Amino acid sequence: MYLLEKEKKLVTQAKKGNRQAMAQLYDGLFPGVYAYTRLRLPTTADAEDVVSETFLAVVNCLPDFQWEHSGSFRAWVFQIARNHVANFYRRKEPNVTIPLAEAPDASLTQPSTPEDTFIQTERKHYLLSTIRHLSPRRQEVLLLRYFGGLRNNEIALALSLDERTVSAHLSRALAELQSILDKNQEITKP
Repeated sequence: MYLLEKEKKLVTQAKKGNRQAMAQLYDGLFPGVYAYTRLRLPTTADAEDVVSETFLAVVNCLPDFQWEHSGSFRAWVFQIARNHVANFYRRKEPNVTIPLAEAPDASLTQPSTPEDTFIQTERKHYLLSTIRHLSPRRQEVLLLRYFGGLRNNEIALALSLDERTVSAHLSRALAELQSILDKNQEITKP
């Protein structure tokens, strides 16, 4: 509850033009927005552009933002990010894909040896290629949850879904991923 109150206070101050409050909101949201956006776009430069557009829109629209309930600010910011990702694809070629080698590393630790780097990269490629087998809605829910760092209620707000629907999509997506991983593991057994 403390974080929500702090976020409300920062939003209120930022709405009044307090740049330091906006900077704190930006610092808190940037990692998740960037990770989510980077996984949805083909290049780092595209992701950086969309993140910049997202936060510029947040600053410009902040005076109109209204609290609905817990998590609504984060959901609102990610909804803006989603809209800017969609706008990117409307402006670009319809079949742009993300090269797996360029996808960001979602791990929290840095590999210590070249072998660890190779293993970590291979796992990342495998996980991202497996996620791409899911329906677009389930991909979106997974990316917002695990790369964007949103809670289910925030995802529900960002996607205009019921929270139970988000939970169902997340549960089914994880079950599908596990099923795909299990099938692939059976295939690779000697």
